[in-house]
Amino acid sequence: MAPLLRALLRHQPDLAIHVTGNLPVNVIADMLGQPLTLDHPKGGARSAGDAVSHPASRFSHDPVNRDVGLIQSDPLEVDLAATRAALRALHADWPGRVAEERQRMAAWRPDLILGNIPYLSIQAGAELAIPTVALTSLTWDRVMAAYFQADDPEISAWCDTMRQAYGRASLALRATPALPDHPFPEAVEIPPVTTLGINRRAELRWQLQIDRSDTRPLVLVTLGGIPAARLPVAALRAHRDFHWLIDRQFDHGDHACHLHPVNAIKRWPFADLSASVDLIVSKPGYGMAVTAAAHGLPFAYVRRGTFPDEEPILSWCDQNNRIAEISREAFEAGRFPERLHELLARPAPPRPAIDGAEVGARILLERFLG
Repeated sequence: MAPLLRALLRHQPDLAIHVTGNLPVNVIADMLGQPLTLDHPKGGARSAGDAVSHPASRFSHDPVNRDVGLIQSDPLEVDLAATRAALRALHADWPGRVAEERQRMAAWRPDLILGNIPYLSIQAGAELAIPTVALTSLTWDRVMAAYFQADDPEISAWCDTMRQAYGRASLALRATPALPDHPFPEAVEIPPVTTLGINRRAELRWQLQIDRSDTRPLVLVTLGGIPAARLPVAALRAHRDFHWLIDRQFDHGDHACHLHPVNAIKRWPFADLSASVDLIVSKPGYGMAVTAAAHGLPFAYVRRGTFPDEEPILSWCDQNNRIAEISREAFEAGRFPERLHELLARPAPPRPAIDGAEVGARILLERFLG
């Protein structure tokens, strides 16, 4: 969502943006490159939970979450019981939740609702006759159907509600690579969407105190934004062919001259960090997979196994990047450096066009914000 909003702001600098969701407001400000507004730009009353910061700015924030998604115990495992409980709470009084969301939206009076991809907000926006656009590569009904039994009546009823809400969207911007089917009445395929970083490789190696004569590749090992306990820090101590930049807090005794925690790099945008390494090891989620291809970085991945968009993501990556699978067992044991040597030895394909944010912004401006 952030690169699309930044593209919109480049074309329409006076755009007022009201961000809803439970990300910390400082994270949103960094993503948008905008300070937080004191009041709603259109004069509506602030929600009780709204954070307040700089008075001269372009976005405001409501921290109430609109979506459940999947509740995960770690980046590779889903807590199905907790996810079901959260969905049950969201759907317990569905008409009441929609009415509450309508009231919030009506107070702020938006010209456009852009969602990724809370069906609650899409339903409420449609009932208010506000143009509502989904930015998406998947839908939650497909995700739930993949994780739960298809004949589960509770899950089936919730998925029906999701599909009915998605069916009321004015438009879907489907960011490549996306699931092949969708419930939206109108959809436009757009190129991949991601935040491109700046290659600061020399500066990164200097900050990590890697000597200029040390040419070992620097490998980023990350499983995404959810804290991970399974990253094989101890096992990688034995593999000195690489420098390892690991997205985890280090325990006492983990430090070594070729092991580096990500949090040692202060105040770097993660996009710059990921653009400045030589190879990425991660799960095949949309963000990291597309980012690796955009920067021409070989990508080794550990499957989550059930998430339905893995296949289209990996199919696209296979055409646009150098990729290799690592089994869960080999990853957790740190037995994968040979795969990385093989990846680095392959010729790199041409980098794909990653201009989906610009394409999507132009569509929104022409159709809804002109």
